[in-house]
Amino acid sequence: MKTRTNVRRGTNIVLDCRIPVERAQAILSDISETGCRIELFDGYVHEGTTILFELDDRTDLAGQIVWVSGGEAGVRFMHKLTPHARQVLEL
Repeated sequence: MKTRTNVRRGTNIVLDCRIPVERAQAILSDISETGCRIELFDGYVHEGTTILFELDDRTDLAGQIVWVSGGEAGVRFMHKLTPHARQVLEL
């Protein structure tokens, strides 16, 4: 089993997102500098799908679905979290 290189922090943040162009909502269950785990309210995503989280009116966070299990999915961010994204997420 592959071990994590970044520490994850538990959260309970509801975010608007697009998967890939369909609007959806997800709960951000935990997060690290390079990825997160989400719980999806509706629908199902597939591994390899691009997801775009809308953090605020000027900040998006892009990632790729790397695993899916039931209503949960793992996301690897395209880029590490910026200081502004950390501030918006109150991390």
